[in-house]
Amino acid sequence: MSQQATISGVVINSKGEPLSGAHIYESKANRSVVTDISGGFELDNLSLGQHDLTISYIGYYTKQEKILLKKEQPKVKQTIVLTQQSDELDEVTLKGTSEATKIKNSTTTVSVIKAQAFHTRSITTSDLLATASGVQVRQSGGVGNSAEISIQGLSGRQVKLFVDGIPMDFLLPVEELGVGPSLAMLPVNLIKRMEIYKGAVPVSMGVDALGGAINMVTRKEKYDFVEASAGYSSFNTWRTTINARKILASGFTAGLTGFYTSSDNNYRLHDVNVINELGNPESISAKKFHDRFRSYMIKADIGMIDQSWADRILLSFSYADLYDEIQHNFEMRQPYGEALNRVSTYNNALQYEKKDLVKNLDANLYVGYNRIITNFDDATLNIYNWRGEIVGQRTSGGEITASQNKLKLTGDNITGRINLQYNANPATKLIFNGVTSFFKRSGEDPVAADFYGEDHFKNPVSINKITSGIGIERDFFNKRVTSNSAVKVYHYTAKGFEIGDNEAQIVEQQKTEYGASQSFSWKMNTNFLAKLSYEYATRLPDRIEMLGDFSAAVAANPNLRPERSHNINLGGTYKKKIWSAEAYGFFREVEDIIILQAVPPPVLSTYQNLLKTRILGVESEIKITPTPWISLVLNGTFQDLRNRSKKENSGVSNDRYFGARLPNKPYLFGNGEVQITQRNLMDKEDRLQFWWSTRYVKDFFRYWEIDGRKEDKLVIPTQWLHNLGIAYTDKQNRYTITLETNNIFNRQAYDNFGVQKPGRSWHFKLKTSLFKS
Repeated sequence: MSQQATISGVVINSKGEPLSGAHIYESKANRSVVTDISGGFELDNLSLGQHDLTISYIGYYTKQEKILLKKEQPKVKQTIVLTQQSDELDEVTLKGTSEATKIKNSTTTVSVIKAQAFHTRSITTSDLLATASGVQVRQSGGVGNSAEISIQGLSGRQVKLFVDGIPMDFLLPVEELGVGPSLAMLPVNLIKRMEIYKGAVPVSMGVDALGGAINMVTRKEKYDFVEASAGYSSFNTWRTTINARKILASGFTAGLTGFYTSSDNNYRLHDVNVINELGNPESISAKKFHDRFRSYMIKADIGMIDQSWADRILLSFSYADLYDEIQHNFEMRQPYGEALNRVSTYNNALQYEKKDLVKNLDANLYVGYNRIITNFDDATLNIYNWRGEIVGQRTSGGEITASQNKLKLTGDNITGRINLQYNANPATKLIFNGVTSFFKRSGEDPVAADFYGEDHFKNPVSINKITSGIGIERDFFNKRVTSNSAVKVYHYTAKGFEIGDNEAQIVEQQKTEYGASQSFSWKMNTNFLAKLSYEYATRLPDRIEMLGDFSAAVAANPNLRPERSHNINLGGTYKKKIWSAEAYGFFREVEDIIILQAVPPPVLSTYQNLLKTRILGVESEIKITPTPWISLVLNGTFQDLRNRSKKENSGVSNDRYFGARLPNKPYLFGNGEVQITQRNLMDKEDRLQFWWSTRYVKDFFRYWEIDGRKEDKLVIPTQWLHNLGIAYTDKQNRYTITLETNNIFNRQAYDNFGVQKPGRSWHFKLKTSLFKS
């Protein structure tokens, strides 16, 4: 009865090479050992019976082994083979049953970016998104500056962003500051993968997305580890992250995540105008002087995993802070020297996941409370030039607004999400998703109150949203054909105010809208997967569009109609052993597009339904891996956006713009990357990686192409930028050193007319995994 037993063996990779430093955890005795230089290990003084081993090693997939120790065989010797994780960006269907593979094999047109391959690089979340086909990210400057994401021609508010299936604007200041600063608060090193849905958006993404959705799935490792990274780049840019987790044998888990990002963004601008000593305009080159950005976040969670009553239950707490100086207006015509935004966010959330909560029913639940405090400072009378010098003073008003501001807004949001999947039989799934949010905001601005005679920002704004959807997925013909049908319901109630005759008047609105989609996938053979989808999509006006934003001089328009779109996608993926290709065509017919009718302050601008647009396009990608040490990825997108608005609906006097290409929209762009990997360079299983990447955007007109003489038209020039990088990783994947240069030829770069992006920049990064089991 008291006889002791032993488990010993060796841990190797698929090539038969020993893995030194691999971690073996035995749950019954709650013991751990680490393999020696030959990959060997031994667990002695074990009791008879079944023993569960968990074997993990940095850069390899964790493996579970069950070993039975019997009286007649008390000593067992085991050879354990671990499989190496992929280090490449792969939007092509992969073999296996990983979550990314299931998403790629779904009926929707979707790109999946595996962010792990980029954890060693100094790449931003915005830049990583832009590497996918059909996706365009236009940024107004450097780190933390404003950005606009476009998917297959639809952009801005028409594209919705999520973090782990939760709308991003519930967690970060998307509506207050925009997408750019919000994405800067989510570093790549904290992301596991990005799911980019084009056309039909799954029921599980429970919001009113018109032009697609992006879901950023954060890391949720089920093993002990501590990982840290630190990087320094040009323009005094720092990026650091830390990610740690501890899991006990009982299933108790605790995690800590944090990041810090800062940049002076003091890159050189060319051809900016100042007034010289003679009173004449003079074109000069000057460095940005008021564009500093800083953000940090700390997040902790505790919970349980792998329990009979829960696969995962986590209670999380986080605090984030942002400081963002505003250097210029949206066309970079006027420099600012003191205007800035400051934001603090507090998040508390409870998440619960369980497969087979009851027989065949999987559940995923979320409830959260979020507070966002936004401060906007614009109270100086000083006038600055591009040298950062004070050259005069205004008699009234701030740099941006007519009133001057010391505005503080406090928004509270309670959010809930329920996702249920019922597996009726091996060929049929029923899916329900519901998302609800209750938002209330109020503020104060004593400076603006002096200007208007009353503090209008004290008037509260409240918005309640409920989005629900039901879908059914069925397999036919031995799972060669899959069908997915879905309907969605959106309900929205809002209460705010508008200013008339310097009096606040209550504005209320309530809307209920519907959407539907149908998609198919067809596995014609082991190499080819075809997809077809249709969606009738609806996007409700958001808080600012409908209720206005007095701080941004935007008036309320409670009569706005929802944007609507008919979306069709058709295409497929073909894969061979050393190469793969995919191509998709897309069609969009969009009605009642909401556009800001901008006028100079103090008159308030208004959002109106003005445009109808038709979009036709094609996107494709090819990947070639001729040898294990080299890979090539190329993708390209062509999209033709045409105005279909009649004069009576678009605010013009004739139909001369009907059928014209929409201005200020890129129509031809693409990406490319070559990566070379050399292993066993200085030691067995170490790795040296070299990559070259490029992005191309064809020149396009800032305003209507049919207006004016060609030689006088404002054109955003062709952009063709190149980046180089090299990284070395030691044999145990514990340390990686990276050196990169972006825009290596120092080309002038623009995404928006007149707004210059950084020139050549250098980046150094050190990433270390201090411990992992």
